[in-house]
Amino acid sequence: MKEQLFKLTNKEELVEIYTDLGDVDTCAVAKVLNLSDEYVILANVSPTGMYDGFSLIQTEKIYQISLDTLYLRKIDKLYKAKKQSHIKVDINNENLMMGIIEFAKRNNFVVLIELYESATVQGLIKSEENGVLIVTNLTQFGKRDGESLIKIEDITTIHIDDEDRNCLKILDFEKTK
Repeated sequence: MKEQLFKLTNKEELVEIYTDLGDVDTCAVAKVLNLSDEYVILANVSPTGMYDGFSLIQTEKIYQISLDTLYLRKIDKLYKAKKQSHIKVDINNENLMMGIIEFAKRNNFVVLIELYESATVQGLIKSEENGVLIVTNLTQFGKRDGESLIKIEDITTIHIDDEDRNCLKILDFEKTK
C-alpha cells in the first residue's frame, strides 16, 4: 500500500482509507499529506463535507484504499460548497510522529492519542522529554484534569483537531479564566 499512498501524497484528491477489519464498512475520508515507512498523515473530511482535523495512523494498518467513489464525490462536492479547508501541515522533522506532535503543540490543537490500539488519552500536548509525551488531560466537558505521561513508542494513532477535539478546545474552561 505504501506505493499507492505515495502516489496520493499532496494531491487534492479525497480517498477512502480502511483500517478496521472489525468494521469493514467504516472508513476515513481524507487527503494524504505525508508518508513514511511507519506512518501516514491524513487531512480528514467528515461525512457532511466539513473539516475534521488531521490523523497520524500506522501505514501497516491500512488494508484498503478506495478512489473516485460516489461517496467521495459527494463529500468532495460538499467540502468545496461549504468552503472548507485545512491549514498547511508544516513538518520540519523527518520523523512523522515527532513532526505531527510538534505541529499539534505549535497550533495548540487538542489531540486524542491511541495507545496500543485501545487505550486513549485526550488533551493538549504540553511537552516532550526523552521519548515521553506530557499531555494536559481534558475531560469530555473541556475541563483540565491533570497530566498524563506516555511513551511515544506506545502511540499507535493520533487524531488532531477533529470535530470532537475542536469542541473540547472551545470548552476548555481553564483557558478562558
